[in-house]
Amino acid sequence: MDRRRPSRTSRAVAAATALLAASCASDSPKSSCPSPPPPTGPCADLLFGGRLYDEWRPIDRPRILAEVGNSTYPACNVTTCGGDPFEGFGATDVWKLDGVDPTRAVIGLREGTHTYVIFVRRGVDPATIS
Repeated sequence: MDRRRPSRTSRAVAAATALLAASCASDSPKSSCPSPPPPTGPCADLLFGGRLYDEWRPIDRPRILAEVGNSTYPACNVTTCGGDPFEGFGATDVWKLDGVDPTRAVIGLREGTHTYVIFVRRGVDPATIS
């Protein structure tokens, strides 16, 4: 066997690796790696009670959390190569923001993190949230 030439197996592995890297780097519409949505895009950060909410700002974890329900992260926010591992069903609990009606704003976790944030319902001015 000629040790200067790569084996068929190593050539196949190299070709598969190159193909995968090219598909994830591609900007073509057929790419398996979706482009991240623009920060001000139409996709909401959270869906709760049939209403759309967007992240406003991070907060420290409140001492007491009063759960008001479950919410989902819309699948249109997926930015990882390979698509949505939860197939549109990524979820989080949401908690009451003290003194604020949950139809206006809630506390939740930023998707994929342990960071608590305030999510404000679309159409509600964050300046009106105390």
